Amino acid sequence: MTTPSMEQRLQQMEQEEQELWFPTFTNDTALELGFAIVEEAKRNGQGITVEVTRKGQRLFLHAMEGTSAENEDWIRRKNNAANYFGRSSWHIACRLHSEGTTMEEKHGLPLADYVGAGGAFPLLVRGEGQIGTVTVSGLPDQEDHDLLVAVLRRFLLQF
Repeated sequence: MTTPSMEQRLQQMEQEEQELWFPTFTNDTALELGFAIVEEAKRNGQGITVEVTRKGQRLFLHAMEGTSAENEDWIRRKNNAANYFGRSSWHIACRLHSEGTTMEEKHGLPLADYVGAGGAFPLLVRGEGQIGTVTVSGLPDQEDHDLLVAVLRRFLLQF
């Protein structure tokens, strides 16, 4: 199996952001989504921290065994990036890498508050746009991103 090129990855992430929209999103949706992500990580033998936010309010947070407060700081910084750009934090990171620049250099955003790393995905609702983020931390960048996208795809099948 060949590894996709950076351009193919960027196109794939663009497609994910166009496809993974919720018809509605409630506090109960956040709880169910958070649990679905935790269960997937358990099945995979992974330890992660998960957060779901809507309009600045944290609706779900769970830190699995083996994680630390540092994961919450990564989540905060990934969320800031996803909220600022309206894209997944991994998409942002890969785009900047392909351009040979950083968030600080290109956009003046401090690394202490913004990070281009896999794991944050915008919560997108039809008729509303981006309302928040769903974020994981604890795995390598691509794995954080892939875990989120896989769960979002399956989760959205129930709507």
